[in-house]
This record gives sequence, C-alpha cells and structure tokens, in this order.
Amino acid sequence: MEMTIENMGSEYYSHRMESDIIDFKWTSEFGLKVTISTWRSIEQQIGIEYLFSDFNGFQFLDEGDLLGYWKMPNFRNGYHLYRIIKGGWKSRQITQNGILDVSSAINELKEYFIATTNGCLTVLAYEKPLISEIELKD
Repeated sequence: MEMTIENMGSEYYSHRMESDIIDFKWTSEFGLKVTISTWRSIEQQIGIEYLFSDFNGFQFLDEGDLLGYWKMPNFRNGYHLYRIIKGGWKSRQITQNGILDVSSAINELKEYFIATTNGCLTVLAYEKPLISEIELKD
C-alpha cells in the first residue's frame, strides 16, 4: 500500500511513551470532538483535542489493525495528526464493493488520521480540525 501523507499539528515526545484516544463525542451542535492523551516531555502528559465541525464519517480501530501503516517511515515520529492525501480509507483501502462510493467521489472531502500507540481514528472531513492542547484531569 503506497501512501502520501502530510504531518499536521505539533510533534510530541514519543520515545517509549504511550498515547491513546481517551474520548470522542459526536453531536449535531459542534461536530466530532476527539481527545487524546500524549506527552509534551518525559515528565509532562497533556491532552490534545481535535474538533471536526463538518465531517462525513469516521472509523475507530486499534493500532494493531493498522500494521501496514506502522511499516511506513512517515508514521514513525511524534505526530498524532496526519492528512492522508493518497492511499488511505477514502482511496478504497476497504475493498468491499460499494463502500465509500459517495465519499470517494467528493473531491472537497479530505481524509485525516489520528494516530496513537493504542486507538486510531480516521475522519473524512471538509475542513482541517481545530487543534487545542488541554490539561488532563487526574
């Protein structure tokens, strides 16, 4: 599987540290909000919120179900948000007939991938998400 991707947002500390999607909510009022836990440094854990106000769909998978992604060097860094330009879910990664026929035909619809060392989320959205760092509550 050949992929073209773009790193988005900031790079975070990732050496032997776990990150995860800790919450996601979908409402008609604000759209899709995804919260992850990650590390700013070896001592400081933080949260990042991604808000997709206008999206068409999403899929949540464990990182173990995306082993093909981790073989590519572009995903071996401290970024958590990527724009998948070519080769991802929208480009018919799923081979079932009829899956994503409408979404793949909408050129304005972009594919974003939120990667952690645990859960991962792919979002098909019209605009890049708003990104906010937050303090995690104990």
